[in-house]
Amino acid sequence: MSDRSSSGLSRRSLVKAIGVGATAGLAGCGGGGDGAADEMGADGGSGSGTGTEGSGGGGSGDSVLFWNYAFPNDGSPPVWKETFQENFKQRSDTSLEMGRFSYEDLRQKFLTGARTGDPDAIEGVLSHLAEYVEAGHLSPLGDWAEGLDFYDGYVDSTIEALTYRGKLYGLPYNGNARAFITRKDILDELGQDVPQSASAFHEVGRMINSEYDDMWAYHNSTKDGSVRAFQEWMSHVYQHTDQLYVPDGESWKLNIEADALGQVFDNWYYQIYAAENPVGNPDQLGTGWQVNDPGYINGNFAFIECGTWIRGWTTGENINDSSKAKKILNERTRVAHLPRGEGASKGTFLEVKPVMVNSHSDQQEAAREVVASFASPATLKAMGEDARGDGMTPVHEDVESTITNESWRPFTDVFETGRALAKIGWGPVRQPFYKHMQEVAYGRTDPYKAGKQFHNELKNLESEL
Repeated sequence: MSDRSSSGLSRRSLVKAIGVGATAGLAGCGGGGDGAADEMGADGGSGSGTGTEGSGGGGSGDSVLFWNYAFPNDGSPPVWKETFQENFKQRSDTSLEMGRFSYEDLRQKFLTGARTGDPDAIEGVLSHLAEYVEAGHLSPLGDWAEGLDFYDGYVDSTIEALTYRGKLYGLPYNGNARAFITRKDILDELGQDVPQSASAFHEVGRMINSEYDDMWAYHNSTKDGSVRAFQEWMSHVYQHTDQLYVPDGESWKLNIEADALGQVFDNWYYQIYAAENPVGNPDQLGTGWQVNDPGYINGNFAFIECGTWIRGWTTGENINDSSKAKKILNERTRVAHLPRGEGASKGTFLEVKPVMVNSHSDQQEAAREVVASFASPATLKAMGEDARGDGMTPVHEDVESTITNESWRPFTDVFETGRALAKIGWGPVRQPFYKHMQEVAYGRTDPYKAGKQFHNELKNLESEL
């Protein structure tokens, strides 16, 4: 294996067993314009669990079967799908069958039925990969993948995200990272630059609140149990450390200081809602993405944290005025890295989607060619033509971003600073996070006291993860 996918005490190294339920909702919030539930039925994501099941329940024996939820079945242009099929035909003489299922159904069907050998290859979301590996359902792709002539072009963080215990189990085809979405017209009116530090963000935010009666400077998710709230918190954790936990023999070691946790609580929860002059609206405490994303699109907030999905969200029952929404997104928005606290650096929450090979398949070679064909630069370029939102932050250097608006181009830079979640059961981490986050946001606890308490709790989890 190459250095970037080798084992060791780094953010690319992996961990012990992962709980199926604990990680199922952590795939990310990819956005649909309709505000649909996320990929894993949690909050606000791109592939809801309501997708139509496709044909292809079993292979013919001399064909290769590929399950996915990537190709739409709503009459969208067929360029991407046809390009993939043609690429596969050039790489393999095996006939190709496909079945389409929602991500929720893909996961359940594969976990329970992969040992039958069907499907031979499968597409999914990041949290699926760890579950499938733990179940013994995925073939490692390392040596074979490194032999592909386009392998070295993948963004390093996406390869690291699909590496489990030092072995690569998939190739990436899609991804995005959390960025700072800002109203450049408001900043220009005030003569301010996009704030790069947390302290500057607070100062500019309070200036906005004093100058504008029809908006608040900022909103983030503080809903108890919200996946989006956890992801936003992790975005700021990743500004202080590459990984919250790193491998330590057969166990785990906490990889952040208590003061850094306190600083995150202070900058992004206490100053936002509990301070004497809050940056955000305290009346919106306890709300999630359902307020956050459409709130920005409707002009209610000057700043939010979000992914690429917001770019095309201009219609739907949550959008008050489609014409105004288009103007805000197309003419009045600038994307940037998240403001950083003291001693912090660029970093954010990363989402990656992989395509993988069933270890029980009797068509291993053909299944690998499915993976290569699907994740090849040629197919990814065609994906960008069909679904331009999916091509905004390409996972390969040979694929150009579909972003044509210069103000949105920084998404590609933000993407390269992303960090993927370590492959652990995150439930024991999430549970105390929500408690401390809300206590700080509601002004019940000092943020640095909460950081110290949370640090002790996370330290005590080291041997349990």
